[in-house]
Amino acid sequence: MPDNQTNSNTVYSGPYQTKQEHSLNSNILQSARDSFESAGLYFSSNAISDANVRARYADGIRRVSKLVQEEVDSGRMSAADGAAFCQTMRNQIMVETRKVTPPQGLPFAQAKKAEGLHLDTLLDRYSERLFSKPFRNLTDAEKDRAHYAVIEAAGRNNVKVTAKTARLRVAGKVGILVTAALAGYEIVKADDKVSEAARQGTVIGGGMIGGALAGLAVSSVCGPGAPLCAIAVLLIGSAAGATITGAAYDVYMDEVREFQAWRIR
Repeated sequence: MPDNQTNSNTVYSGPYQTKQEHSLNSNILQSARDSFESAGLYFSSNAISDANVRARYADGIRRVSKLVQEEVDSGRMSAADGAAFCQTMRNQIMVETRKVTPPQGLPFAQAKKAEGLHLDTLLDRYSERLFSKPFRNLTDAEKDRAHYAVIEAAGRNNVKVTAKTARLRVAGKVGILVTAALAGYEIVKADDKVSEAARQGTVIGGGMIGGALAGLAVSSVCGPGAPLCAIAVLLIGSAAGATITGAAYDVYMDEVREFQAWRIR
């Protein structure tokens, strides 16, 4: 009886914030998104000299950040998972930023020699492998596929992005590859290529191809203001060009479409 009386007299009163957990998670997610976008802005300020490319990169980062919010709002992932994804993206962007910001970039020094082949020859070789025609005859969409295929092949082992949804896995992987490629482009086109090569190191796939870079900016293949094309050219000599089939091909094409959404060549 006394026990029952005790239970009946146990009364809790006061305001209850039933949505407190949701609000807390939302704040954590927003903070993580802000940190991710700030890292992208910091990278673009330090590592992208071309104003148009810088603006498009910033747009791409914001688009991926908004995609995280959409995935959370739709219920396909939790706010905590979204925040973790943003934090991972932020950390990888900062790694790429350090590679182009002395003196932090010094430990990454690890240059490679060029194959000695003309850039046009290398692009044609890769285009023939993919499309059975020379690079100059490719459509814009095919050129995008060729560029992304090279960047993806060289960088896939260094991209560690996990996400709860397929859309974010694709967006995260491509975002980091684009970031790494832009970092590499700024390094190899620097005026003092000798000192830059001494500190550039593992930009994509364990090291960019150094040497024979004097004609990079005036290459008839890429033209001016085409950083990802230029990096793709440099990576062709070491790209495996493995055949992609089945489900892997579908994912690959999703990545190509995401790559095109950045509007950076």
